[in-house]
Amino acid sequence: MATRASHRAVQTLFLVVALAAADNAPVSAQSYQPLLYAYGELMRPLRYMRGRASPYVLEKADFFGGIDAAKATTFAWAGVTYAPFGKLIDDGWRVRFMGGAGLYSYQTGNVPGGINSANVFSAELLGGYRKTFSNVLGQSVYIGAFAGINYEDQLLHLSDPFNPTRGAEAGVKGSLEIYSRIHQRYIASAFGTASTVHQKYNAKASLLYEINETWALGGEIATMGDARYSEYRAGVVGSLTWQKRIFVLSAGALDNSGRGTGAYTTFSVYSPF
Repeated sequence: MATRASHRAVQTLFLVVALAAADNAPVSAQSYQPLLYAYGELMRPLRYMRGRASPYVLEKADFFGGIDAAKATTFAWAGVTYAPFGKLIDDGWRVRFMGGAGLYSYQTGNVPGGINSANVFSAELLGGYRKTFSNVLGQSVYIGAFAGINYEDQLLHLSDPFNPTRGAEAGVKGSLEIYSRIHQRYIASAFGTASTVHQKYNAKASLLYEINETWALGGEIATMGDARYSEYRAGVVGSLTWQKRIFVLSAGALDNSGRGTGAYTTFSVYSPF
């Protein structure tokens, strides 16, 4: 309430200045609307949180989670990113933990019926650093690099000795994240991960247009896979910022090397705590 009141006071001050500058001439609403718009743009804070605009960059940690449902696969995850020596808005060290579980099926001639399925469980603990690079083609670019340990266990429902990702494996994982706000309204982001565990990789790039401080809409492309399969995706993505939480929904088409073409839907949430 206090913040809203202070914003209203500054807007009133802008109006008074506009009236005074007009030398007592009649001033319409259109005359001072640009001043109020300029004030609003100046008050828009610089935001960063895993490649998206964030309303809580002054926090030390954020929770993230979601679920991905696609042809022949479903996976859910949850995790925490923590800034031990500052805030999320600051450059500095980060610690991230994430765990997930899911189910997938694939075609194979090694089991009765030609289709096998598996339960997947994974966990990772990564450390990294986020750095701001100013005036890159006139924009500020934020880059985060992470590395750490990764564990995954794939429990096949039917034995298949020719599935290269079967069983449990631990290894090393790396991640690179890039974010930039372009011309104030556009949010460009990209990330890529690679792990020695089952030769798993994942990469995504997205571009969103911020309609207002609540809604953003855009598109995304992605590729992912491991020693067993590869997949390509393209779709639309929208985000809702509400009560210091970000809700992201994306949907589109995919091409999976093991199951052919299909559709996917992904829902994610980010929240301070």
